[in-house]
Amino acid sequence: MLPDRLTWVDETNRAQHNFLGEGDRCCHFGEYFAYKGYQGGGTNQLIFNFKIKPSVAAANPARGAWKERAIAEIAAGLRRVVTRENAEQLTWVPVPPSKAVGDVEYDNRLIRTLTTAFAGYNADVRLLLRQNASAEGDHAGNRLSPDELTQLLEVDHAALTAEPLRQGIILFDDVLTTGKHFKCCEGRLREVVPAGMPIVGVFVARRVIPPVAADEFDDLTE
Repeated sequence: MLPDRLTWVDETNRAQHNFLGEGDRCCHFGEYFAYKGYQGGGTNQLIFNFKIKPSVAAANPARGAWKERAIAEIAAGLRRVVTRENAEQLTWVPVPPSKAVGDVEYDNRLIRTLTTAFAGYNADVRLLLRQNASAEGDHAGNRLSPDELTQLLEVDHAALTAEPLRQGIILFDDVLTTGKHFKCCEGRLREVVPAGMPIVGVFVARRVIPPVAADEFDDLTE
């Protein structure tokens, strides 16, 4: 079960997400412990299940069921902590996944989570951003630079002009790591939204890098 509150990233931990600046507003439910896998606790388990690849979920009904449970749990968490009034005052935008639409591994988990969370509300959930080509996820080790990622990101102008934006934009993603994806998505949106429009990041978890014990150091360098 996710906590019944969102926690803001602040001066005590912002440096752990090195692309974030003092003016960036990001919040999260729990903490994802790097290098711990499923043994890192409930939030780690939830994130791993949430990120099960579409091809794996389709081929393995049991894994697919775990993915569906993760989507439902995160949606329920959002519905608990975001009042209907607040949900309806904002435009909710999923951060695009690493695979482009049409790729066999394109994962719509974020948009599905938002539409489930705010079902029955007059919520504005839109795919305002997309990637124009697939890329390896950062976790695969081939990390894109901010400039490279920005070049992959596009604004869907048809979605943007379909109706007026609400009072602010929420960029929704699963894990806050360096903050690179949040900042690149924010930058693309700043090119097209009204000046001064609030853009806030909401994450299922923020990554925490535990201290490395002496007997673990060699394992991390293999």
